[in-house]
Amino acid sequence: MIIDPIDLKLIRLLEQHGGIPIEEVLAKFQITEQEVLLRIRNFEEAGFINGYGMKIFIPGVLGGKWYWGCLACETTPHFKPEAAVTHLEEIVENITVPAGMCPDMSLLFYTQNLRDTYRTIHKTPGIKYAEVYKIDEYVVDVPRILLNEDWQVIDDYFENIKRLKYKSIHAIMNNPQSENDIKLSRLLWSKKNRKGVVSLFPNFDWSLIANYLHLHCAVTTRLRVKDLRRIVNNLGFSGNITSRFKKRYLQLEFDVWGFSDLQTILGALKDVGKLTIEGYSLAHKNRVYHDWIKAYTREHL
Repeated sequence: MIIDPIDLKLIRLLEQHGGIPIEEVLAKFQITEQEVLLRIRNFEEAGFINGYGMKIFIPGVLGGKWYWGCLACETTPHFKPEAAVTHLEEIVENITVPAGMCPDMSLLFYTQNLRDTYRTIHKTPGIKYAEVYKIDEYVVDVPRILLNEDWQVIDDYFENIKRLKYKSIHAIMNNPQSENDIKLSRLLWSKKNRKGVVSLFPNFDWSLIANYLHLHCAVTTRLRVKDLRRIVNNLGFSGNITSRFKKRYLQLEFDVWGFSDLQTILGALKDVGKLTIEGYSLAHKNRVYHDWIKAYTREHL
C-alpha cells in the first residue's frame, strides 16, 4: 500500500482519538468528508487497518486515582502481554535491530499503582527488561454511572466488533440513526463528548505500507540533550527525541518517506561528532487488547 502525507495525518488522528474530528480535518486539509471516508476504506481494504478494538476508560467508570501508563519492554517469544497488567488496552510491536537497543514491545494500560505494575512485570515470564512510564494521571471524584442498558449496548457492539467498519463508527459519532447507535454515541469518548467512557480504535499493520516507515534510532552520545535536540530538529523528517531506553540509549524518532530519506537521516547522524548509532527499530503492529472487556461487561449485566 502507498500512502501520502494526508493519509499519515488521518492515521495519526485515528491512533490518538479512534475517530476523525471531521470539521477540523476538512478545514485544515481542504478535502471532503467523502474523501476522508474513502481513504480510510482504502486502509481497511488493503489490510493496513486490520479490524477495530474497544477501549474502556476505566478511571471514568470506577472513579478514584488512576495512572495511564506505558511499559517499554524487551521480550522473548514466550512473553504473553495479557499476563503482564490487568487493564491492558493496547500492544505496540516493533522490529528491532539488534535486539535490546530499543523496546520491541510497548504496552498501554491503566493502573492505580505504578510500583506494583513494575514489580509484576518483572515477575512475568518472557520479560528480559522493562521500564514503566506515566503518560497521564486521573483523579475522578464522581465516576459516570452506567445503567444496565448502557452495559448491554457496550456488550452488543463488542460482540459485533469484528464486522465493524470505520464508516459505521463515523456515523455513530457524527450522525447516529438507530436507537442503539444513539445510545452508544452518548457513551463514546470524542472531542465533542469528553464524558464518554468507551472508544473504538483501529488495529494497524505498518508492514503493509511500501513507501513509509516510522524509525527509531538508538544512539549513545556525549552531547547534551538540548544540543542533540537542535541537531535532530534541524535535520527535519518530524525528528524528535522520545526517551532513553535502559538509561543509556537515546531514542530518536523520524518519519521516513523512502530509501532516500533513510540514507539522509543515517548519513547525517553518522557525521555528528560524539554520537554513535547503536541500533534502530521500525513500527510493526498496533493492536487493541480488549479480551478482558467481554467478561467485564457481563459482570455488570
